[in-house]
Amino acid sequence: MKKAVIALILFAFVASFLFGSGARELGRSDTKTLTDNIIKWKNHDIKSYSITVVYAAANRPDTLLELKVENKKVVRCLMNEIEVSDFSGAQLYTIDAMHESTKKLVRKNKKNAPMLYIVKYDETYGYITSLVRIYNPKAEAAMAPNDFSYRIKCYDFVPEEPVKK
Repeated sequence: MKKAVIALILFAFVASFLFGSGARELGRSDTKTLTDNIIKWKNHDIKSYSITVVYAAANRPDTLLELKVENKKVVRCLMNEIEVSDFSGAQLYTIDAMHESTKKLVRKNKKNAPMLYIVKYDETYGYITSLVRIYNPKAEAAMAPNDFSYRIKCYDFVPEEPVKK
């Protein structure tokens, strides 16, 4: 429980930093940034790693995931500090899965879309450290029933194999 509280405080701090740092939403010009970071990730050829992910959305309680990933698959997952055996939901938060889902967001993100996306990457490995989906006040289209804000924060990344450079 203490670890989850610390993680949530850290997440709140990072989220406020993200919005105060002038981060931009994804757009056509960010396709290259995403591609460059995917290449950076693939060049490291990391097959096994651990990572902590916090998913926060207004429509549900925050979720803390501690993942062990081998060959792009979750092999161990603690959800809110409880070990789970069904990894289907956790599989969405592997680095490769996050890169793939962000590719789709880049294509959907437009200045007049109801929702905008803000993304940050790790400078060394290229994985997504933060993905935020927020309401676009300049939207021309109406929000759909499934349009809601969320934040995903990835931290405590530990590669578990020698890293290629």
